[in-house]
Amino acid sequence: MKNIVVIDDEVYICNIIIETLDCFSDFKVHRFTNPVRAAEFISQNDVDLVLTDLVMGSHSGVEILETTLANHPDAVVILMTGYPTVKTAISVLKKGGYDYLIKPFKLEDLKSTIVRGLEHQRLKRENVELRSQIKLMKVADAMAEGMQLQPLLNLITEAAVKELPAVAASIILFDRKTGVQQLASICGKREEADVDRFLQGENPHCATVIETMQPYYGDQEVTHNAELYLRSLVSFPLISKKVLLGLLNIVYDDRFTHIATGQTRLVSLLASKAASAIESSILKRDLERSYMQTIAALANAIEARDRYTAGHTDRVFHLATILARKLGWNEDMMKLLRNGCLLHDIGKIGIPDSVLNKPGILTDEERNIMQRHPELGAKILGGVPFFKPIIPFILTHHERYDGTGYPQRLVGEEIPVEGRLLAVADTFDAITSDRPYRLGRSPEMAVEELAKNKGSQFDPVMVDLFIEAFEEGLITSDFLEEPVVDATLIVTS
Repeated sequence: MKNIVVIDDEVYICNIIIETLDCFSDFKVHRFTNPVRAAEFISQNDVDLVLTDLVMGSHSGVEILETTLANHPDAVVILMTGYPTVKTAISVLKKGGYDYLIKPFKLEDLKSTIVRGLEHQRLKRENVELRSQIKLMKVADAMAEGMQLQPLLNLITEAAVKELPAVAASIILFDRKTGVQQLASICGKREEADVDRFLQGENPHCATVIETMQPYYGDQEVTHNAELYLRSLVSFPLISKKVLLGLLNIVYDDRFTHIATGQTRLVSLLASKAASAIESSILKRDLERSYMQTIAALANAIEARDRYTAGHTDRVFHLATILARKLGWNEDMMKLLRNGCLLHDIGKIGIPDSVLNKPGILTDEERNIMQRHPELGAKILGGVPFFKPIIPFILTHHERYDGTGYPQRLVGEEIPVEGRLLAVADTFDAITSDRPYRLGRSPEMAVEELAKNKGSQFDPVMVDLFIEAFEEGLITSDFLEEPVVDATLIVTS
């Protein structure tokens, strides 16, 4: 039902207009002869179209125009006057008036002007909805590009506030196995306690949505500054493959902005895309965890075969982390570093025990067999796309800066930074650890060895930073005596 307001200080003109509009069944007409009371009504109620006289004693229809558009930006305002001037007409149109009727006007002209005005409004609202849909589809495209879960959830709540539009939105993730629900993202105003509880899922309606997996749309009467208006609440289930993943909660807290049919479609679209993206993100995370647990078990198996290198991957990760922080690596690179350190010797699973655990110095043939482990490791993991980013750690950590390393004999910065960093950390731990053919040396002696081979075996920048960290007390012998952490706990969660 559309609300039309008719304002004229002459009662008979108001009556004629109302009689003319009787043929429009979906209109509710409100008549005012007092422009002050009309302005109060417009300020406190939904209004779609205003038909007002231009001059009403000391009051002007332009004031009504300004009040209407201030409260209802997409309302249609038509002005009537018996004293037209070009200047007045231009002024009205510039201020946002839709049209201008000159008294006396034909009733058919009045009808057609109102019909045209409402059609203009319909198209305008559909265009707004279409723009919102386009923006939401851009959000959906970002979801499909594999965005990380938390930025994705934040993007969804921000889109709900900006594009629907709402005053606040939140996403609550739900674990059906444990029954635990977690506030994952929130955006917008949450000043009142009952609004905040709804956004956090602490509301009976949210519990009903979780139980029934059916959306909830409801209005609450709210009093603010002695004015009564409706607040709209929406709780939409995020469902993928008949599994409830969470809730998208939205609050409309404006006197004139309620959830409309078009907005309902947009909420449904956004919720559907969000559910699919969340499911994909969870599956990816679980798959990554499964990969890491499986491969970490292999890494543990390697260390179990060689009692002399037990804890090696943990110590190398500790050292490499210190060096990576000196290099200013971001969190994404640090995650790759963690996995690269854990798996850098995975290729040793293909080395015979007779070579891997030989108590003496290796023969040339045995050394050649041992030197195959970087390529074996890269081959083991190369078929899994998830592990592609950490292949440089595995394949190049035995390359030498002067080009005499293995397996590819890369020179200088041809060696990926991952390999140059890991070479320093790996060698430091190898020097300070016991081996079948010698006892481990002191950290100070290991640092001297690194410095001596700077520019030949090792990247000079990496060595300088490592020595700097050592002198700052960041690298001590304490970590050598710490209990070994189970490598299966080093995952990507």
